Amino acid sequence: MKIEGFSGSLFTEDFESKTLERWICIDNATQHRATRSGEMNNLLRILCLIATVFVIAPGAGVAAQDGGPAPVKESAGNPLFPSETADGIEAILDQLTAPGEEGAQPLDELLEPANTNSPRDTIVSFLKLTQRYYDLLRQDTYTREDTAELQHLYEQMQWFFDLRTVAPSLRQDVAVNDAVYLREIIDRIGLPPLESIPGRDEMIAAIGQGYAPAWKIEDSPLEIVRIDEGPNQGKYLFSEETLDSVEDLFWKLRSFPYRTTAAEGFYEASFLTPNPTLQAWTDGLPGWLHQDVLGQTLWQWIAMIALFLLAALAIWLLSKALNRLTRNATPLIRNSVRLLVPLAAAVLSYALYDVIGDKIFVTGLVFQSAVYVIYGMALLAAVIFIFSLGTVMIDLVAATDYAEQRRSDVHLIALGIRVVSIVAIVALLLQGMRLMGFSLATIVASAGVTGLAVALAAQNTLKNVFGSLMLLLDRPFEVGQRIKLRDYEGIVEDIGMRSTRLRLLSGHLVSIPNENVAEMDIENVDMRPSIKRTINLPLPRDTSLEKIERVVAVLREILSVPDTGGAKAGGQASSHDKPKPSQRHPNEAINHPEEPPRVFFNEIDANSLNIVVTYAYSPPDHAAYLEHAQMINQEILRRLREEGI
Repeated sequence: MKIEGFSGSLFTEDFESKTLERWICIDNATQHRATRSGEMNNLLRILCLIATVFVIAPGAGVAAQDGGPAPVKESAGNPLFPSETADGIEAILDQLTAPGEEGAQPLDELLEPANTNSPRDTIVSFLKLTQRYYDLLRQDTYTREDTAELQHLYEQMQWFFDLRTVAPSLRQDVAVNDAVYLREIIDRIGLPPLESIPGRDEMIAAIGQGYAPAWKIEDSPLEIVRIDEGPNQGKYLFSEETLDSVEDLFWKLRSFPYRTTAAEGFYEASFLTPNPTLQAWTDGLPGWLHQDVLGQTLWQWIAMIALFLLAALAIWLLSKALNRLTRNATPLIRNSVRLLVPLAAAVLSYALYDVIGDKIFVTGLVFQSAVYVIYGMALLAAVIFIFSLGTVMIDLVAATDYAEQRRSDVHLIALGIRVVSIVAIVALLLQGMRLMGFSLATIVASAGVTGLAVALAAQNTLKNVFGSLMLLLDRPFEVGQRIKLRDYEGIVEDIGMRSTRLRLLSGHLVSIPNENVAEMDIENVDMRPSIKRTINLPLPRDTSLEKIERVVAVLREILSVPDTGGAKAGGQASSHDKPKPSQRHPNEAINHPEEPPRVFFNEIDANSLNIVVTYAYSPPDHAAYLEHAQMINQEILRRLREEGI
């Protein structure tokens, strides 16, 4: 046994019970189990311990009263942190601890969680699980149970290593690969005797004496350290430095002889052998295709590259086919059908991950690089899908009857959908980059700097976006209404994210930035209840008062609604006598009880006398208003000429 900074004799010294109990309590509070079954085992152990206390306590009292033998001293073992036994691997341990001896002893099939409560438990549990993994790899076929056990082993091997700095999406692959390298190294350099590898109580005693919580395998760089934070707090795992060095150390020691052949050829079985479903086919390939190139056989390289090219070709062909099929379709149908493209890309990403990692069995750095490409492909597909889904939702809202009635609301809904889509895309990218191994703090900091740079570079665009938001919320006008903006007057055709498009009365289309529109004085012509008109009729300065009164009377008569004589005797009109809308007199549009036409002699100037005429035309139909104004003008000229004025 070799523990950094102290000798093995320290383990024979007595350790105060209070210190030991304190360490046990701390470790018990921080113990982590990877699976639900581990949590249930902890609970069962605690319940068994409580039951044991209740059973033993009364018995101890009776024994004391009866004067029986002295109670047996408690075992030094900790029931809450059971030590790993060497059952099933005694022969391997004998071969590893006895230099020069050879032989192999197959292990029993085990399906148990990784035990890392001490360096000894970590070593023994690691040998058990890697041996079972090797045995499964050497099988000719896989049953459903074997596949489930393989997945269990993949998950459990992550608990032997300090993987805090490894990307979450790569932790399982990194752990499995480094477990193979580490087992190959241990099978060549051997281990010290099992009893000299410190258990949990020995490590607690050493830590209490001020020594570092670490243990090395003889003089090798392979080190097991106690983890003091995170989900593995209190566990003894192979250190991050060990994780970084095992591959290089394996290649240096690959020519060394095995001290045990129990897992001989582990590297070849894990890195260069495909899934049993493909092995029969690959065995018939020429020998040159089985050459090792950067940790993979040549046929694995060819198969992986071919799969990526086929996936890209399939997505391209699907996109072209859908574009051709929906060429004449409505935007809603076309955009809805095109959602199949990113969905297909996501499905192909999952299929690529499964085939490359499980069937072709690409491993190591090559598989990690492929995972980055696959994750990037899946993230891009997800971003396109979310944005396209937002477009479909906008088209769906625009196709409703409500959109025809409240077009400004539709623009506000569209803006909200876009904002939600952008937020969802940003959240997805942050989570995806975290899974790919990017630090969340680094991502947020980079996003902040990038956002500041973008905001400075695109501040005018952002002003227009906020201006659009203010226009949609304040609603000074809606699409289809006639408005006046400084020197512009026309019909609003669209309120976009950047600008408002206005069709001028001359027919020209003008786009005005929303930033400017939000700051302008806006005159909404269509929001007026009626069209007001004022006529100034100048008369010669020497016009007599009688003629002026006659002009006023004539004008009031012209603006009035003549009596149609439809009233019957008694002053009661029948419903049949009520004129139809098409038969109504044009002057009904300007004669309203609350605002009737008005004619006044209002000005006496040095050269003329002025008569003013005002009325309000309602409803405010500009074309009908012009037609009525023409009729009034013609009637005024005709009547005044008849009067000789």
